[in-house]
Amino acid sequence: MLWLEGPADSGKSHLLTLAAEEAGAAGALILNGRGGDGLSPLAPLLDAFAPLSVSGVNDPGFPLRSMRWIDDRLRGFAQVRPLLVVLDDVQHCDSHSLLTIRTLTSRLLDLPVLWLLAARSHLDVPAALTLRRDLIGERAARLELSPWESEDVQLLVRNLLGRRAGEAEPYLPFLGGLPGAVVHLCSLLAAEYGLSGDPRTGRDMVTEAVVTRRMEQLTPSARDLVLTASALGAGVGVRHLCQILGRDETSLLRPLREVLAAGLMRAEQESLAFTHPRVRDAVAATLPSPVRLSLRRRSVDVRLSDGTSPIFLATEMAEIAEPGDERALSVLEDAAREVAPTAPTTAAAHLRRAMSLSRTMPSRRMRLAARLVPLLRETGEIDEARSLACDVLQAPPDAATHAQVCLELVRQGYVFPVPQTDAHLRRAFHHDDVPPPVKDQLLLALMLRRLLAGEAEETVRAAEGGLAHTPSTHSLSDMTRHTLRSMHAGRRQRWADALKCSEAVPAKATELNSTDGSALPEVVVSIAWRAALLALTGAGQAAAELIESGLADAERSGRLTYLPLWRTARAGLLLDAGRPADAARELAAVMSGPRPPGASAAYEPAVACTRARTALHTGDDAELESCAAVADTYLAQDHPRLRGAGGWIALLTAECRNQVLTQDQLRAAAAHLRRGFLYTTCFGAGDVMLLVAAAIAAGHREVAAEAVAFAEERAQNNPGLPLFTAAAIHARGLFANNPGLLLDAAERHGDVRPLLQARALEDAGDNTAAVGGALPHYEKALSLYDAGGAERDRRRVRSKLRGLGARTLPVAGPVCSTPADTEWRGLTRSELGVVRLVAYGATNREAAQRLFVSPHTVNTHLRHAFEKLGVHSRAQLARLYAREVDTEAATA
Repeated sequence: MLWLEGPADSGKSHLLTLAAEEAGAAGALILNGRGGDGLSPLAPLLDAFAPLSVSGVNDPGFPLRSMRWIDDRLRGFAQVRPLLVVLDDVQHCDSHSLLTIRTLTSRLLDLPVLWLLAARSHLDVPAALTLRRDLIGERAARLELSPWESEDVQLLVRNLLGRRAGEAEPYLPFLGGLPGAVVHLCSLLAAEYGLSGDPRTGRDMVTEAVVTRRMEQLTPSARDLVLTASALGAGVGVRHLCQILGRDETSLLRPLREVLAAGLMRAEQESLAFTHPRVRDAVAATLPSPVRLSLRRRSVDVRLSDGTSPIFLATEMAEIAEPGDERALSVLEDAAREVAPTAPTTAAAHLRRAMSLSRTMPSRRMRLAARLVPLLRETGEIDEARSLACDVLQAPPDAATHAQVCLELVRQGYVFPVPQTDAHLRRAFHHDDVPPPVKDQLLLALMLRRLLAGEAEETVRAAEGGLAHTPSTHSLSDMTRHTLRSMHAGRRQRWADALKCSEAVPAKATELNSTDGSALPEVVVSIAWRAALLALTGAGQAAAELIESGLADAERSGRLTYLPLWRTARAGLLLDAGRPADAARELAAVMSGPRPPGASAAYEPAVACTRARTALHTGDDAELESCAAVADTYLAQDHPRLRGAGGWIALLTAECRNQVLTQDQLRAAAAHLRRGFLYTTCFGAGDVMLLVAAAIAAGHREVAAEAVAFAEERAQNNPGLPLFTAAAIHARGLFANNPGLLLDAAERHGDVRPLLQARALEDAGDNTAAVGGALPHYEKALSLYDAGGAERDRRRVRSKLRGLGARTLPVAGPVCSTPADTEWRGLTRSELGVVRLVAYGATNREAAQRLFVSPHTVNTHLRHAFEKLGVHSRAQLARLYAREVDTEAATA
């Protein structure tokens, strides 16, 4: 006896056929039978005798008489010649056949009879399991076939397809290493079956043919399990599968074991999964689309009933829902509400799909649109947000929805996409059905927007005074009140009061629920304003913590609208810290991003001012010219805030354009400075020094005197903020040409404002140059400019030092941003660093000390530089560098 076992397509039947051919050639008599579902008792054995046309075989009678008849026939044949009994698919044999096999194998042990029995692996038929155990116990040989190794499969494919073997590669991963499946695949490819696929559906016909054949080898119950699982997703739990099939776990064990043994699916830790995604796709393709959608919908309903969160079902529900599906709408709305605080892009996608499902439900669709508008604002899709807001305003489903859209439009910048803006606002403020918190937030948002844009400040201040006596209806409103009061204090130059009013803002922001939180413009503006105040008063570390937190939240959640605001704030902080080169890189990222809501009237001028101030230090002339063009545009406007910003940018770019400011420009810049802030950007305490210097240079000392008086009054009003005192002393020192005051100012600026400290030292040097005391002040100023990459300032001071006859060495690294100094005649970065030092007179040892390398390394770099530059002495090198690099830098 030989028991042959293996999965379907492992080659069992092929081996049985080969064995029968060998036995027949040796003279044995062959009897072939096969088990199958639905056959009558003993049919597999009786069918084996059919080819012999033995009398009586077609009417054997009852099973007991049939067993005796089969026994007699086998004995009779075996006495004539050796007998081979081949039975395939034993697992499908009926119980009478299995019992007969068990009985006859024992009775006929003394006769020349060889039994070849084949069954599939992982039997789940008790009688077949018993038969295998008993036969093996009686020393029946057992041969188990397993999937082939990859190398063997590749060899088989090459033997069957030859040079076309590569065509089989994409399909091999889901054949499970079964040789029968490989042979079938190769026959399909050799016949070029469906190689071009279905041009209408894009389906892979070869994959479907292979998988269909493997499905046909399953029992009906196992086939139903695979078909159902294919419609439910990549992984499905057994309990969930039982719920969909309407069966319990015990009844699912047999077909499940069959499916796992067939290698179509695998059991993972908590679910069942297909062995390859293409297997699942091919199986699912055999299901009619209505059936597939129905199964998926039933799966979603079951999981919802089991308490699965809509977050995990929304995407699937969006794919299978039909228009007007109320449950689908509820799932999508709930999911959008839950994910909006952390993933507004995903929430917006859910609401878009919900809107498409509610086309025949106008009121429902408008409410969904109202919820979608703020999400689009957060993700930077402003045009779509305004279009939807317009739809809602023209056909609002109710007063509360109308008021909510008005609030969102105010947050976006108060540019309503429909006529009669004031009428819409009055309706929102006075309708009885609008909740008081919405009215309160709308009024405060309107005031904040107008204050940021510099519109109707007196009206806003009066309204704020009235609000001080009304109770807060919402924590968001309470936080916005703090910010408004703080901004009013800043407008009056009462910065200590402004800082105190904003103290509660971070804590108030954390009290907001996830629906409000950091997503709302009022919150972002309030936090950014608080950070600006901290930076203004010298608390740079605390300001950085707020800015980095806001930036991280915007990047993590995908709120692209807020990225420019936080990056601009970070650039301002870097500039304060004396790092203009880093600030320039941050602003470059700002210019490539979307605008924040409400940016047109306030944010863009604030960015332009920061860009101009940064470019002034870095020496980026192209950026300065761009900012100068913006200044000309602003100065031509009637809006006081824009004119003020234009005057200030003109002041910053005057040196670049070799321009002397007019009195009108100076007055506009002075008015800008007195306002204290633009959007959420506070003007630096030391900015007044630039106004004084520009007014003196233009010959308008009366403007300079007013600026000095302003700085001194501001310092007097803010005695606890030392930066304002330092700025006042610096301004007075400039106006009075008093080096003592300038040095005092430099000391007071200290490490908190290194660029202001450097400028005060430079100014002190200018005032003492005539008497020979400028050198140490210039040298210290130069080191501060060098440290932060303030290239224009560095070149200016270096020129002053050369005018005094001093030998100055540049910084070790190539920090200059001029093209000639960073990419000159093919020198490497290391070689250029050495050349710059040597050109200014450094010895090899001095250069080595500055570069933190050995003198030998310096000598090597210098020798290579000589070869590239075609010079033969240090003097020639110095002249060439002065002519081609220093001259270009000086004219830049």
